[in-house]
Amino acid sequence: MGKYLSGAGIIILLLAANLFGAVGQSSFEFMLIGAGARASGMGEAFTAVSGDVGAPFFNPASLGVMRGQEVSFAHIAYIEDVTLEQFAFQSISGSFRFGGSMNVGKVADIERRGQTPTGDPLGIFDEHNFIASFYWGMPVADKLSIGNAVKFAYEKIDLEDAAAFAVDLGGFYNLTPNISLGTSLRNLGTKPKFIHTAFDLPREIRLGASYRTGESFPGIIVAADFIKPEWGDKSSKLNIGGEYNYQNLAYLRAGGNFGYDSRSISVGAGIAYRNYLFDYAFVPMKNDLGNTHRFTLRIRL
Repeated sequence: MGKYLSGAGIIILLLAANLFGAVGQSSFEFMLIGAGARASGMGEAFTAVSGDVGAPFFNPASLGVMRGQEVSFAHIAYIEDVTLEQFAFQSISGSFRFGGSMNVGKVADIERRGQTPTGDPLGIFDEHNFIASFYWGMPVADKLSIGNAVKFAYEKIDLEDAAAFAVDLGGFYNLTPNISLGTSLRNLGTKPKFIHTAFDLPREIRLGASYRTGESFPGIIVAADFIKPEWGDKSSKLNIGGEYNYQNLAYLRAGGNFGYDSRSISVGAGIAYRNYLFDYAFVPMKNDLGNTHRFTLRIRL
């Protein structure tokens, strides 16, 4: 187990590191990878942003202010042989809003190495990960919504596997018609165990704020998130981002990330046709770690 977990761990932690800029002692770092291209283009400053099916990943309470039903299909392409696919939906029944998602990830063709360096690998194996989530949100006061997510996560590295259950808790507050505040506690749950070793989940606390421009100059959102992680080096992070919406037809996005080792900026764009929205995000990485391309198709029902 040790000789191939070491190789797989490096690959998986590197994936999380270049997407999130940190490597640490927690496990199941794939639970930090949000597939939504809109959020990625805005630097993942999304704790106090609503309006699409990807928002509950960062704050399940964002469902409490949703206005309709939506489904999405997302794909992340990172380096060679590393992919993530996601399906998500959200719906509404009276004042109760709910949704769910499935994430399937894979790191292919990982080289198995022993303790003694060799020119050729001892073999090849894959890493697979999976997350199934159900989330809900509802308004509990005129300006306040709360939400909760329940998740099952699974990872298989060669012949060994582990699973965990987790919950997210969130709050969303509309301070004014233009200003929103959000907070969430993410990945609180059981410890996944590979053989006899248990690991912590990548827990984090997020605090966010967003501002939407008024009727005099509509279509702009600016947002910021402060993150206190219990993963990586546990240092605080800051995400900022913005979006320009041109008459609900075209979108431009940009974001910045501070406190990360490998990520600093992101850009994105989107187009809409009737009830179909296509989003794209480009996230360049530092330290020669390559670039991430994210694609999302959203369908409003």
